[in-house]
Amino acid sequence: MKYIALTLGPIVDTLVLGRKTSEIWMASYIFSSLMKKTIKEIRETTDAKFIIPFVEDEALFATKDDGIGMFHDRFILTSENLCLEDIQTILTKQKRELSKMIAHSINRDEKKVDAFVQSYIQTYLFESEEQFENPLLEISDILDSIELHTPRVESDEDYMRLFLNRDILLNSSLAKDSFGKKPSFDAIESIAAQELGEDVNATNAYKYIAIIHADGDNLGKYIKKQNDVSQISKKLFEFDKQAVKTIKKFGALPLFVGGDDLLIFAPVINNNETIFDLMNALSKDYQDTLQTQASTLSFGVSITYYKFPLYEALEKSRDALFSKAKKYQDKNAVAINAQKHSGQSFSFCVNKHEEAYTKFSDLIDAVLNKKIELPHAIHHKLHKHQALLQQIKQTQLQDTFENIFNEDMHKTKFKEGLTQIQELMSSLGLKKEEQEKLFSMLSTIKLLRGDR
Repeated sequence: MKYIALTLGPIVDTLVLGRKTSEIWMASYIFSSLMKKTIKEIRETTDAKFIIPFVEDEALFATKDDGIGMFHDRFILTSENLCLEDIQTILTKQKRELSKMIAHSINRDEKKVDAFVQSYIQTYLFESEEQFENPLLEISDILDSIELHTPRVESDEDYMRLFLNRDILLNSSLAKDSFGKKPSFDAIESIAAQELGEDVNATNAYKYIAIIHADGDNLGKYIKKQNDVSQISKKLFEFDKQAVKTIKKFGALPLFVGGDDLLIFAPVINNNETIFDLMNALSKDYQDTLQTQASTLSFGVSITYYKFPLYEALEKSRDALFSKAKKYQDKNAVAINAQKHSGQSFSFCVNKHEEAYTKFSDLIDAVLNKKIELPHAIHHKLHKHQALLQQIKQTQLQDTFENIFNEDMHKTKFKEGLTQIQELMSSLGLKKEEQEKLFSMLSTIKLLRGDR
């Protein structure tokens, strides 16, 4: 028996070609579709058994999938008879079919487009007859070490960039087959403000969009302790199906849902729930489906004004996940990177098991449901006293707050709000970087509340 593995690229470099929702969707979906069709042909014509992904016939053989890419950029299989040349032949054929679709869509010479696509879409195949102790982890590590970049393709035109044009791709056979008809995608501002219908001026919060990247933490450690690797693939597939339901219920758009890897476009607030409610729900889906606390989900989130360049927001989200959340203590983190229309930006990262995250979530709920009120200039007032707050002990925080906020309205109208902020500050700490995190959290609440 031998192991054969495949990884595709360059996904990230293709995503940044998109400027509209539909273009970024297709930039991701095109790889999922290619992987799906490749796996399908392998399943139909060979003796291969897939370790990852879990291959459910309903998903594999359905032509209509509502545009949700659920096939990751890699597979690992076992076979007695397959060889790399067999897989390469299938890949070449499937890339040729993709080329025909692109050439027809952009009205270009099919042979030139095929030469471009065969070079542009990178495929790395790995084969081994070694008896791995844990093939999923060990082969995945090998695939992880391969960096796939957009190659230098000698061509008269960049056919991928030409195809990733909203007016062209929505009329393509790939898009129509996926949705069962010519699809339509909401513009970013419509995703952000869908709850309001036509009334997009009701609150400023509805002019912001969240791009969310998610990835599983410590999944390898969890896998090492499992006896049946195929069951893990199945559980991840079940999570993906549940995640799609959760994302859609929130009014968000699942651009990619594959294994423990998610890419979502979402309103920052919808039906009085926020992106934090969405991320908490997805975290619960993940752990309930895997039936473990050993592996968690971390999130990188960019929050930007709807007119902000999508490709930049996408990069900010990805950077928040991999440079902040995945490197945060114990992971299981949420990293926020927000860019206001005014030019103001702020960011923070917090573990979802920290007391501060619970306090922060409670404060969001209390503010949005009008259970409490916060002084309008609370952020600036605290910032003014930042040096003082750094010097005091935790036990002195309550008295210091009472001295700073000593007006009558602070003791009546804003009393409960100030108490909750004090508790959040106490849970974070009083060092400068901890206070900066508090200020970013308060700025996030102001954005969710719709303050300008």
